[in-house]
Amino acid sequence: MTAATPCPSCRTRTKGPGKYLCGTCWYALNPAARRALSRSDSRAFARLRELHAQLDAGTPLLDVRITA
Repeated sequence: MTAATPCPSCRTRTKGPGKYLCGTCWYALNPAARRALSRSDSRAFARLRELHAQLDAGTPLLDVRITA
């Protein structure tokens, strides 16, 4: 069993294995960002890096834009 890790957005709740964010933060993203991050294709890792870069820059979840 894989241990849950801290959510990279709020850093207070945990995210499950294979999840990008905890449930609360995931649903705080705008719907377009959630759709983009839900796609499984060759660009998925680029989208994850884009999400993490915006989180590290302090972008509010509602303002996150995924272009990859």
